[in-house]
Amino acid sequence: MDIKKVLSGLGPYDQSKLEKTRSDKLKSQRESDAGSSSARGDKVSISDEAQLRTEAYSAASSASDIRHDKVAEIKARIEAGEYEINTRKIAENIVKEDLDFFS
Repeated sequence: MDIKKVLSGLGPYDQSKLEKTRSDKLKSQRESDAGSSSARGDKVSISDEAQLRTEAYSAASSASDIRHDKVAEIKARIEAGEYEINTRKIAENIVKEDLDFFS
């Protein structure tokens, strides 16, 4: 089974949606640039990925189930150089979640 086929079209992170949004923004930007050649100035544009990351960060920050004591403890351990990431455990949990999802 191809996981990409199962999960395609889900959520705001779908690649085809991002590409369509980018092309739509480029098209509208070109149209506005062509129509306002006399009003030139500095412009700032934020990529779709950056916008998605900002939204995800905001959602995570405003979640009510954050254990602030645990976050502070982990930050302190990282700064002290005492925090080690157990990649084997992370991989096991990812595989377990995938198996639970597909069974």
